[in-house]
Amino acid sequence: MNARSFGLGGTRRLPTTVLVARREVRMRLRSRVFVGGTIVMTVLVVDGIVAASLLAGKTNPVRVGFSSGSQSLERSFTATAAALGAKVTVSDIADVTAGEAQVTAGTLDVLVTGSSTAPTAVAKEAMPSNVESALSLAAEAARLSDAGLSPAAVTSAMALGPVQLLQPPNPKNTESVFASLALGILLWIALGQYGNMVAQGVVEEKATRIMEILLATIQPSRLLAGKVIGIGLVGLLQLTIVGAAALVAVHVTTVAAIPALGVTSILGDILWFLLGFLFYATAYAAVASLVSRQEEVQSAVAPIGILQIAGYLLMYVTLANPTSPLVIVCSMLPPFAPILMAVRMAASPVPFWQVGLAAALIVASIVGMTWLAGRMYSNAALHLGTRVRFMDAFRG
Repeated sequence: MNARSFGLGGTRRLPTTVLVARREVRMRLRSRVFVGGTIVMTVLVVDGIVAASLLAGKTNPVRVGFSSGSQSLERSFTATAAALGAKVTVSDIADVTAGEAQVTAGTLDVLVTGSSTAPTAVAKEAMPSNVESALSLAAEAARLSDAGLSPAAVTSAMALGPVQLLQPPNPKNTESVFASLALGILLWIALGQYGNMVAQGVVEEKATRIMEILLATIQPSRLLAGKVIGIGLVGLLQLTIVGAAALVAVHVTTVAAIPALGVTSILGDILWFLLGFLFYATAYAAVASLVSRQEEVQSAVAPIGILQIAGYLLMYVTLANPTSPLVIVCSMLPPFAPILMAVRMAASPVPFWQVGLAAALIVASIVGMTWLAGRMYSNAALHLGTRVRFMDAFRG
């Protein structure tokens, strides 16, 4: 069935599904919910990145004061702390009581008293482990020197042997984990938000009886398809805006190194969002057609929300052990694949056959879900008042 629309070149025919999708896009883009939500999400993401940058750059050195006989440890302590990667500043404290008052007031982090061979540290809170190790090594060097060893012998005795790592550290591992976590949370929020938007739209048109007017000229399945496609395009646009703002903020603040974004990775993330949205949006639309009031929407879509929460919890299992059998199996199941497979692909390499199988299963599920949703939508769309039972909507 085709509908007529007009362009600059005269009259042309467009499928009714396209017309419904265009109507949804125009209506959603003009709404205050879209504009306000996009602004709020963008501001929150940018503020979070800026805050992370400020916290990452705020590495105040540990203030250490030495009094009386422990002052001879300052040079060796500073050198050892630098070797251990600890940022420290040292100062001489003439009076122990005054130094303890500074520690209590917070103007001094650590006060070292006693002799160089048996120092005592006073701190308001626990000392960083590398600072404590530097002080212990400096005291040990002082004891060796006091025992008669030459400076060269002390240096040789205190030197650490080379450490051979079986697996070289990968500085990108931490960034990959955080990137995967951010991607999983974003997909989980997006699928729930836009799925609920589809459900709210279905019930709104049903409650206001606009659906009766639309169904007089449009087939229910095409009306459903157009609504899902239109809201999906709006959601993709919103995510693109927020993602672009996040990339700009990361680039400006240099809070993390932006990985090389190849065409394959970008298209993969978009693909999993679209597949997940089509799967969940058709499910949301099907169950929403069973009710006639906005107050009943949340109870109707609760089973779908439970599946999404399960996927969210499994995401953390995936980050902890992306190669476990549970994660591999769940990441290929249609309800969890959009989030878990995207997280696995961002965190570590995934065998191609697993990605292909997950995509094939969710595509097949989308086809079946579309048929089921179209049948339920057609049979329950015009039933107002009481809630329609699932089997009644299925049987018609």
